[in-house]
Amino acid sequence: MNTRNKFLAFSCAGLLMIAGTGCLKDEAYDDHMANVVIDKNSKVVEVMGPIIGSYGQVLNFSTGDTTVKMLTVNLASEQPSYEDIQVTLVVDPAVITEFNDRTGGELEPLPPAYYNFQTLQITIPKGSREAELNGTVINPSFLETGKYALGLRIASTSPSYPISGNYGKQVIALRVKNKYHGLYHASGIFIHPTAGQRDIDEDKELVTVEPNSVQANLGDLGGAGYQMILTVNGDNTVSIAKFGATPNIDYQGPNTYDPATKTFTLNYSYNGAGGPRIIREKIALK
Repeated sequence: MNTRNKFLAFSCAGLLMIAGTGCLKDEAYDDHMANVVIDKNSKVVEVMGPIIGSYGQVLNFSTGDTTVKMLTVNLASEQPSYEDIQVTLVVDPAVITEFNDRTGGELEPLPPAYYNFQTLQITIPKGSREAELNGTVINPSFLETGKYALGLRIASTSPSYPISGNYGKQVIALRVKNKYHGLYHASGIFIHPTAGQRDIDEDKELVTVEPNSVQANLGDLGGAGYQMILTVNGDNTVSIAKFGATPNIDYQGPNTYDPATKTFTLNYSYNGAGGPRIIREKIALK
């Protein structure tokens, strides 16, 4: 049995699809600050993970039953716990419904026959702040469409601690890795209408979205949340869709994928103040 997990923050998931799904009540949480201690005496139990984006956590699987770390529960406190804290979680499809309503997503709850938890009770041990929940996905080939997810929620703690109203839940999207998934090297140029031209020379991970599509950083702007979805068509042309903070995609073309060299050749642009930003890059599997 393989143990693999992948955590991905989507700045739009989109794939392993994680954002906090609770009501945003605290100013710090509204500002997208993870694991915030509201004051030095507060002790709040929360779910850790990427919080910016339309998706929460995305887990990508190879074939065969796979046991993975589903999530980490954290005690948001200045000091580690001075006692054992038992945290009880529940699988709650309503978390997915809430997520879809908020983001326009179309995720469906994973049928119970395709997952198993040995326990949904985990313990934050004395002297620590964290505990991990593991689960097994059965026959991950069922996840090829990329449409299934688990919604998990903290139900209670013992002894009783406040549960975060913002990050007490998590949506975990589950997908099988497609053949384009992997670590690539991107090279090329980024042409700015006023700042001029700069080189693109960086590694980037392409992550499964659906059987023939992957999510990637746009040019060298991944750190700014600019991303794109690359879909390989039947004739090996590539369609590009905006994702994350990317405002739009204008096609320059040609955009192709070479299966022999496992290389994407992309020519595209997006519009911003002052004119279009033109990107020409090759993304080759390492």
